[in-house]
Amino acid sequence: MTKTIRHHLQETTRSSIRYFLLVIVSGLCAVYLLSGFYKISESELGVVQRFGKVIDGKVEPGGHYRLPWPVDTVTKVPVKTTHTIEIKDFSLVAADTKENEFRKATGLSSYCITGDNNIVFIDFLVRYNIIDPVKYLFHIKSNEEYLRQIACSSAINSLAGKTVDDILTVGKKSVEVYLKMATQEKLDLLNSGLGISAIEIKEVSPYKEVRTFFERVINAQIQKRELINNAESYRNENLPKTKGMVMQIEEEAMGYKYEVVSRAQGEVDRFKQQLNEYSKAKNITRQRMYLDFIQQKYPALKKLILVNNSGEERIIDLRLISN
Repeated sequence: MTKTIRHHLQETTRSSIRYFLLVIVSGLCAVYLLSGFYKISESELGVVQRFGKVIDGKVEPGGHYRLPWPVDTVTKVPVKTTHTIEIKDFSLVAADTKENEFRKATGLSSYCITGDNNIVFIDFLVRYNIIDPVKYLFHIKSNEEYLRQIACSSAINSLAGKTVDDILTVGKKSVEVYLKMATQEKLDLLNSGLGISAIEIKEVSPYKEVRTFFERVINAQIQKRELINNAESYRNENLPKTKGMVMQIEEEAMGYKYEVVSRAQGEVDRFKQQLNEYSKAKNITRQRMYLDFIQQKYPALKKLILVNNSGEERIIDLRLISN
C-alpha cells in the first residue's frame, strides 16, 4: 500500500514537472515568435535580411512581421532625416599622420587656389538625405567620409575655374549650384544611396594678410552696383513720366498747329472773298471795309459823320449797319 502511494506521488511529480517544462517551452516559443513583430516610424524605411541576404529593401512605415532572429534581421534607416556636415578644412589626411601633426604645430590651414592664382578659404555646409537604404548600408563604408572627400574635391575644382573677385562677390551662388551638382553626380557613380538636398556657403575669405584690401575692393564693387541700381531705378521711374510729358507737349503742339492753320486759312478765304467783292465794286467795298474797321475799333460809337473836301456832311447810323 505504501509503495503504491509512493509510486503514485512520483508519477504525479513527474507529470507536474513535464507540464511545467512544457509551459515554459511554449512560453519561450511564443515570446520567440512574437519577437518577429516590429514597427517602422514615419521617418524611416526598413531593410530586411534573411541570413544576410536582402529580401526587402524598402519596408514602409507601420507594423510588420519577420522571422525572428537569427533568420531575419531588420535595419531601420532614417530616410526623412536631413543630415548636415560642415566643411572648413580640406585636409583629407588622418588625425594621427605626420602631416596632420605638422599642420597643428605650424598653424597652417588648407586652402583653395582660384583661377587667377589667389588664395581663398571656404567654409560650407552639406545637407543630405538617405534616398536608397540598401545602397547606403551595403555599397560604401563610411558614407559621410566619402561625402566629405567628394565635396572637398568639387569645391577645389569649382574655385579653380573662377576669379577671386567673382568668388568673393556675385559668384557664391554659382559655386553652390556647381557643388551640389558635381557632388551628387559622384555620389551616384559610387551608388552611395545619398542625395544632396542643399549646399550652403557660410564664408569665403581671402588670405588674412590681404583680407582688408579685398574687403575694400568688394565694398567698392557693392557701391558701384548700388549706384547702377539706383540710376536704373531713377530712369525706370522718370522715363514713363518724361514720355508722358513729351506726348502731352506733342498733342498741345498739334492742337495749336491745327488752330493757327485753321485761323490763317479762314483769314485767307475771307481776304479772297473781299478781294473778289472789291474787284466788282471798289468804292462800295472800300467804304464797307472802312465802316467794319470803325465798328471793330470803336464798338460804342453810334453815328459817324463824314465830311468831304467841299464841306458837305454825311451822317451814317452805325446801328443800322450792324443790324
